[in-house]
Amino acid sequence: METDLITSAATAIWERAKENLYSIVGERVYESWFSGLELSDSGDDTMLLSAEGEFAAIWIRDNYMDVLANQISLAAGRNVKVEIAAREESRKRESARIPAEKAPERPSAAAPKAPAAVPPSINPRNTFESFVVGESNRFAHAAALAVAQNIGVAFNPLFIYGATGLGKTHLMHAIAHFVLKNNPSAAIAYISSENFVNEYVSALRDGNIANFRRRYRNTDVLLIDDVQFFAGKERCQEEFFHTFNELFNSGRQIVLSCDKPINEVADIEQRLVSRFGWGVSVDIQAPDYETRLAILQKKAATLGRGTAIEPAVLDLLARKFTKNIRRMEGALTNLIGYASLVNSENAVTLEKARDLLADAFCEEEESQVDIEKIQKKTAECFNIDPAEIVGKRRPANIAIARQIAMFISRKLTTHSLQEIGRRFGGRDHGTVMHAIKVVSDAIESDENMRRRVEYLMKTL
Repeated sequence: METDLITSAATAIWERAKENLYSIVGERVYESWFSGLELSDSGDDTMLLSAEGEFAAIWIRDNYMDVLANQISLAAGRNVKVEIAAREESRKRESARIPAEKAPERPSAAAPKAPAAVPPSINPRNTFESFVVGESNRFAHAAALAVAQNIGVAFNPLFIYGATGLGKTHLMHAIAHFVLKNNPSAAIAYISSENFVNEYVSALRDGNIANFRRRYRNTDVLLIDDVQFFAGKERCQEEFFHTFNELFNSGRQIVLSCDKPINEVADIEQRLVSRFGWGVSVDIQAPDYETRLAILQKKAATLGRGTAIEPAVLDLLARKFTKNIRRMEGALTNLIGYASLVNSENAVTLEKARDLLADAFCEEEESQVDIEKIQKKTAECFNIDPAEIVGKRRPANIAIARQIAMFISRKLTTHSLQEIGRRFGGRDHGTVMHAIKVVSDAIESDENMRRRVEYLMKTL
């Protein structure tokens, strides 16, 4: 950005704010996080700051945004909206804000496309490139990419379901980024069903229902997260029914997410359930250990910024956090923040990670599925005594039940192969590996087996 676009008044405000920040947060914190901040752009009531890298921008936004915005507003004598971006992202924003009269003249045919207007609710980090694909999410990822490449044509509507923190929202944001990158003029609307309901109620109250309908019925891609919150809200379901019909009939794309298959959500009108089934439904399961570790390695490489996290620490996180990837990534972000702020010269060790994340580990362990519960539920499903699961008998029905229980234990717990074998009557890790392969192959070739294993995992 040209320096004369930042006014001297804005520069003075920023300098005063920095002085106050130094006295409030102290020298160490200031030098670690605020000394590298630069004023990139400003308006009457806005200020854009650039940080040295993606992690610094994220850390400041998550931990110091309130105090930063407060000090800038105090220095300005008015409320100022503050934005923080990584240096490269900030330069892109600055270039987009240069007034037309300052840009060199060029023939209209060569004029560049306008930058995509990404909705503020879309996370800039949630792209297809940053999504780690594994067996648990491969179909969902492929379907989302197909939708992004052929909006309104492939899989309309796309319905993504799965438990919290497994990547549904990431894929929805990735679709928005992909569409806007290839068609900056596309109209994208992303909203949670809860906010959709709140906006609808406000529109009714204020007499602005026509504006509400215009906003959501004039989009090229409508993405609605967590549609389970529509349950029991009859008027909102009625409104969304007509919005769905208008978008679908005009060939525009609808993407929905839910925490379970739509036919398992109570108090959703059947006509909506039917329409959600017009396209394709894909589920996201909890990722296996290898995928969880790959996610951590990718995030550490992206946000690490020179900080060192021992491989054993990533292994620990991958084994401790098995159900909620968002929580697992949050734990890693905390460790990277600690390393950057307090312990930048040394790697975060296994001992230090256990100490820093003790509370998070306790919370995760409380929600874990234990092997005994898996054995009991599997025995109930096959109508056998739970003792048979860990016994020595090998009739076909008992053997397959035992193998399925081992398979699920590997998927849903943090135990090693050796520990799983020990808990199944003292069997060795080779037996567990064989059981996992047998069940994995059966799931691929036998629809009944796949359904049975999926049912057990969802029940657990």
